[in-house]
Amino acid sequence: MSYTFIDSSDELAKYCKQASQHKAIAVDTEFVRTRTFYPQIGLVQIYDGESVALIDPIAIDDLSDLTALMLNENVVKVFHACSEDLETFNHALDIIPTPIYDTQIAAGFAKIGPTMGYGRMVEALLEKTLEKGESRTDWLKRPLSSEQLQYAAEDVLFLLPCYELLVNKLPAHKNEWVAQEITQLSLRKAAELAPEDAYLLFKNIHKLNPLNLAVLQRLAAWRLRYARRHDITQNFIARETSLYEVALKLPTSKSAVFHLDVVAPQEARKHGEVFAQIVKECRALDPNEYPPHARRLMDVPSYKKMYANIKAICQTVAEEVDCELAELASKRQINQILTWYWWDYDDTRAWGMQPDLMTGWRAPLLAQKIQDLMLETTRA
Repeated sequence: MSYTFIDSSDELAKYCKQASQHKAIAVDTEFVRTRTFYPQIGLVQIYDGESVALIDPIAIDDLSDLTALMLNENVVKVFHACSEDLETFNHALDIIPTPIYDTQIAAGFAKIGPTMGYGRMVEALLEKTLEKGESRTDWLKRPLSSEQLQYAAEDVLFLLPCYELLVNKLPAHKNEWVAQEITQLSLRKAAELAPEDAYLLFKNIHKLNPLNLAVLQRLAAWRLRYARRHDITQNFIARETSLYEVALKLPTSKSAVFHLDVVAPQEARKHGEVFAQIVKECRALDPNEYPPHARRLMDVPSYKKMYANIKAICQTVAEEVDCELAELASKRQINQILTWYWWDYDDTRAWGMQPDLMTGWRAPLLAQKIQDLMLETTRA
């Protein structure tokens, strides 16, 4: 197959002008995120139905034409499993592309397969088999090989035919569901967690007493700030298990940090003094400044019953609207509802979001039913 490798602003402007004349274009990104907090963009692939463009964002200084195309409301951007692509565009161009159609989400609504990979979808819809040999390549390294470029081009070449099949296969209201699902996903990708809330994402925080939890809160906040400032993935700074161990054992010196079995020597060597200082600061806090005790759903006596009741509601609704239960409500989303109603503060609120089952296309189907159930339970 043929493609055009674009590494200049003039070529980019010319292609983006051509692509903007189409109602839909296929888009994908290649990036590297092995040691960095943010994805490092290496390539942008676009197929407009006429030609495939492989855009080199490393070589091109001015990407404003690409930005304008990604924000052009008259051109649908077709992605497959766009979550990481949205993060990549958000960091590289400070935008979330719009409007978007995600063929993975659409394939789920079409009952072709939940969370289906691109290759499997192409095989299912177009009866073509793709090679995936270059998926783990270093997309920041130059020059890229012909094999790498061929792989990248194929990642968008078959997206438009799949998009057209899915749009025609789904009824209008389910195509609208796809759009609303993307809207919620875009909001999540644009949201930024406050460092003080980072500890809420740790496991087993319900086991910590208030002082230990205060230490973990400050350690997690320090790590997230450090990761963002230095663009380093958080586990390369300090692993979650290491911070949890410090919060549990409360060492007050760098030497004491070194004696903790779980903390790696390099973590203690580089950050041991910070860990110990945070422990000292938390020991001096007024107990009123400690974060509230963390709880877990399975410790609530009515949890299993309430989970089953909400799942039953979702199952009934899924059958009524001809939708797979997994597409309507996952276990995580049902648990999200319960923490939202039962806790004063949770990770959903920390992200500035509302529960998935109460927003977007799910809201008119489920919100009132769930609210009525929770109200009945409260009165009982």
